Amino acid sequence: MTLPPDQLRRLVRRDLIVAGGGAFLAVAAIALLVAGKLGILSELNGGRVAVALAAIVGVACFSCWAAGPRAYLRDRIIVLTPVFLIAGPGLIGVNDLGGGVAVGMLSGAAGFAAAALLGIAWSSRHS
Repeated sequence: MTLPPDQLRRLVRRDLIVAGGGAFLAVAAIALLVAGKLGILSELNGGRVAVALAAIVGVACFSCWAAGPRAYLRDRIIVLTPVFLIAGPGLIGVNDLGGGVAVGMLSGAAGFAAAALLGIAWSSRHS
C-alpha cells in the first residue's frame, strides 16, 4: 500500500510536529523539575506538571501513532520517541509527589506491560 504524495507529506508533517512537540514538552518537564530542586518553584508543583505532561505526551503520541495507516506503523516509530524522553521526568515527578519507589516500579511495570501487549497485538495482526 502506497499513499499518494500529498497524503504521505501530511502524515510525515504531522508525525514531525507530534515528535517535536513531545520532545519540547519533555525538556520543559525536565526544566520544571530542576526549577523545583533549585527552589525556584515548589517541588510539588514541578512534580505535578511533570506527571501531567508525561500523561499528555504519552496519550498524544500513542494515539497519533495508532491512528496512522497500519502499513506504516513500523516506519513511524519517531512518533513514539517523546514517550521515552518524558518517562524519566514523569517518574521523578511521581517521586516528588510522594509516590516512592513502589509506585515507580508499578508504573514502570504497567508501562512495560502495555508496550508488550501493544507489540503482541500488532505482531498478531501482521503475521
